[in-house]
Amino acid sequence: MSAPRSDGVITQSPITRSPDRDGITTPPAGDAPNPRGTILWHPSAPGGPVEPSLSPLSLTVRPARLRDLARLVRVPVVLRLNQPEINLSPYRPAREALRGMLPFTRSRPRILVARAGDRLVAFAHWQPVLPDRRWQLIALGSATGVYDAEPVWEELARHSTIAAGLRGVKRLYARVPVGSPAAEPLRRLGFAAYASETVFLAQQVRSVPARLRMRPQEPADTWAIHQLYSACAPKQVQYAEAWTSHRWELRPSGQLGVTTAGWIVEDGHQVIAYARISSRDGAHVLELLYLPDHHSIVPDLLDGAIARLRAQTRISRIYCTLRGYQEEAVEALSERGFDPVLEQELYVKYTTVPARVAQPEAASFQVEAVERLPKRVPSFLHGRPGDGTASS
Repeated sequence: MSAPRSDGVITQSPITRSPDRDGITTPPAGDAPNPRGTILWHPSAPGGPVEPSLSPLSLTVRPARLRDLARLVRVPVVLRLNQPEINLSPYRPAREALRGMLPFTRSRPRILVARAGDRLVAFAHWQPVLPDRRWQLIALGSATGVYDAEPVWEELARHSTIAAGLRGVKRLYARVPVGSPAAEPLRRLGFAAYASETVFLAQQVRSVPARLRMRPQEPADTWAIHQLYSACAPKQVQYAEAWTSHRWELRPSGQLGVTTAGWIVEDGHQVIAYARISSRDGAHVLELLYLPDHHSIVPDLLDGAIARLRAQTRISRIYCTLRGYQEEAVEALSERGFDPVLEQELYVKYTTVPARVAQPEAASFQVEAVERLPKRVPSFLHGRPGDGTASS
């Protein structure tokens, strides 16, 4: 838990878990306090000792309901974590919660809220991502007043992991800015960082006329793009993300009004670079892939992508994310008006535990050779004396 703040903290008391209360899909009747989320509020004076309150406050975690919408509108602290895609459109927690309540929606958002008595004190927004339905953490919110929200976020993340596992989800992902208060609660629950990335922003983008030959992405290109990704990303990143070729399909995203396009650069029959852009109005998010031994193509790749954007739509701002293993592209971005605005880490949490099966081992032992026994025949073949069948 983080160090106590001068204005107050929340500490979480030990919780006795019960096997029959592990699920959260069926919330308790009404808003009955959930003993799994009992927390103690510890108001403290500036510079003074922390004194626990006499009455613990129970915390209830459940999916958002219609009556939570008004309170979600008034949540004062919202951490928008899925950067930079979340900046393509205004983020409204109440609208996302309402979308999550709509039936027959394949990728509807999952909004979990934490309530203390009759007050909504926090929420967590998860978005299922196709094709494997993994959960991506989009935002966290808190209305804990002067108290620290980290223990409440930790309890929300714990319930989210259980809820995802019950739905067959194997992995949960989060993109958390460096130094964010959301990082420590996630790490305590077993979220592990597997990569880092820098978000760049250009509001007055500069470029030269495109000289690189690029073609639009087609449905049959997903396997070739996935092979390019496998050649770009380190093995530990590939294992953590576990993408398949379906990741590169140009399907609609979970955000309203966002469109996606892609352009490919080929050398013969090999894809050597790829630019993918998600757009809404004048805001765009640019993603780059290129072979490490072809990093000199990055300036032309950027110019080509920007030229095609200008030909098709207006540009008010462009975001671009570069991972730690793409540092050679930083200079090309800077020359075109991109500035680094955010450093963040990528986290993964597994809802399943790998099963360890005992492997059989060959046991060596010595066998002593003995003298072979003489061959024998059954005794009845010798007959009995006196009956004329005995052999001589």
